[in-house]
Amino acid sequence: MTFYTLYQRFFAKDSVRRQLVKLFLTTVMIPFLLIGSLISGLALRQMLKSYEELAASRAMQVRSMMLTTSIHMYSVCSSILTSESLQRFLCTDPALLDLDQEMLIQSRFLSSLAEDTAFLSGLTIYLPRDIIDRLPHSPYFSPVTEETETASWYQEASVNAGLFCHSGVRTGQGGVPYHELHYYCRIPLPRMQTFAVMEASISNDYLRNLAIRDTYGIYMSVNGEPVFFSSDRSWPGNPPPLDLTDSARASRSGLFRIAGKLAVASIQALTPYRTDDRIHILVVDPLAVPRILRLGLAFFLTVLASLSASALILFFYARYFSERITALRDAMSRASQNHYQIASDIPGDDELTAAFQDLKIMVEKLRQAEARIYQTQLNEQFLSNQQQQMELKLLASQINPHFLYNTLETIRMKAFSQGNREVANAIRLLGKSMRYVLGSTRAALETLDRELDYINTWLSIQKMRFGERINYDIRVDERIEPQNCRILPLLIQPLVENAITHGIEPTGENGRLILHIERPAAGRGDILRISIFDNGAGMDRETLSEVLTQMESPGRRDGHGIGLYNINNRIRLFYKTDRGLTIKSRPGLGTLVSLTIPYFTATEEDV
Repeated sequence: MTFYTLYQRFFAKDSVRRQLVKLFLTTVMIPFLLIGSLISGLALRQMLKSYEELAASRAMQVRSMMLTTSIHMYSVCSSILTSESLQRFLCTDPALLDLDQEMLIQSRFLSSLAEDTAFLSGLTIYLPRDIIDRLPHSPYFSPVTEETETASWYQEASVNAGLFCHSGVRTGQGGVPYHELHYYCRIPLPRMQTFAVMEASISNDYLRNLAIRDTYGIYMSVNGEPVFFSSDRSWPGNPPPLDLTDSARASRSGLFRIAGKLAVASIQALTPYRTDDRIHILVVDPLAVPRILRLGLAFFLTVLASLSASALILFFYARYFSERITALRDAMSRASQNHYQIASDIPGDDELTAAFQDLKIMVEKLRQAEARIYQTQLNEQFLSNQQQQMELKLLASQINPHFLYNTLETIRMKAFSQGNREVANAIRLLGKSMRYVLGSTRAALETLDRELDYINTWLSIQKMRFGERINYDIRVDERIEPQNCRILPLLIQPLVENAITHGIEPTGENGRLILHIERPAAGRGDILRISIFDNGAGMDRETLSEVLTQMESPGRRDGHGIGLYNINNRIRLFYKTDRGLTIKSRPGLGTLVSLTIPYFTATEEDV
């Protein structure tokens, strides 16, 4: 069964209204739902991935902050462990010391550590009873009681010589308990054959100032113990809202069920500096899932609105189509009565075409006949125009350049024979200039010496015209061989002419033009730099900007700026380079036009 047969069974045998409904279902509604669902799913998945990456980034920031804090904490512990003054104070016979003075020194030492370290909320050294009983009172020293000896951190300190962490409770002002992260380390007292234990507490206010700057929920615990810090002040002391000790996936991000609700979260783990402990960080984005759900709802409503709009359009179109059928019947009735202005009454090209075909063929033939007549007239006019152009070209081609040269030479000789040497010289220069221009149009490249000879001839003519109002100087770098160096013909003369016409001529006097051709030193590429400077009127910034704009893409239709554009374009097209013209100018000081091209020595046949 062919596709066309299926089409006939599914579409063609139904009424037009039913065909439109089937067409809407098969080509609009079903594909729209499929593509919309796919795009919505991809968008929601990408949005979820973005939220996961943001949560992971936030967790990494908190992890980095905690790692930095652990490094500083190690520095505090090292300062205490390596303090010889503290060892001497604790291990020396009290009778040999001024205890009050020594206690003042140690209190100042510990106080400076606590005050200089912003993250410390408490610093305490636990001493055996026989040592502390002989010392004056100090808030930084505390006795080891029976309760202390049974504490897990004290028992770990008795066997662990390194730094380690525990979460614990600290009683603050007003007897309010605070869950904090405590660092412990054993302080050996070898001369007393015992040891002390240092406890340093990390301030939750310090962690809150560093970690809480947005809407993320943050939970931190150590070694699987209850949470010691959370953005929710009621949570510390409780187990983490999520199992954070999965060793197989110490760091992970995704969707988690937290406190009975789905949320985007990231878990990071770190080992504090110089410890064997494990701090787990949970960062929760409570707004991510609601935002994703809102976006999904927006997608659904958008699809629903689009389909509703399409159905509404189909309804109006079906009604419009019925009106067209009625109009077709009226048109056929008019055609049967020899009224042929019916083509514009029945728009479209669908199943109505069969009923309208006979009328359409007749009208179309009439239109084609008129179009053939009109096209014949256009062809005749075109041929007439072409004939006129060919006649003009034929007349123009009959003017032989040699006739112009011979005529100019005859006039020059006549002026010379009559003693008018100035006129004779002017005609000689003009003929020389014309001969170069006409000859160079047939050459792809020209030698630099011939180009400079033409420039000198052209400037000599201008010198005759303006007299002392124009003076010029042509300078060529001694490293250049003008007879071997080749450039595009007629490349420099338009720039020189612009310098005189727009720069020197408006000033009226003391005009000076310098044409400098140089070959820069090695290391910058083998290039040729041509600079034309005039001390004329110059240009302000606005005028210079307009000139540079027209040089890149001439927008004016009066011919101004076309010359610079053509030169710039010729350079870029021929030399296959982005280099071209550069212009610098200041009002009242003059203008400098620089042209940079490759130093080219190939012959014309090589180009």
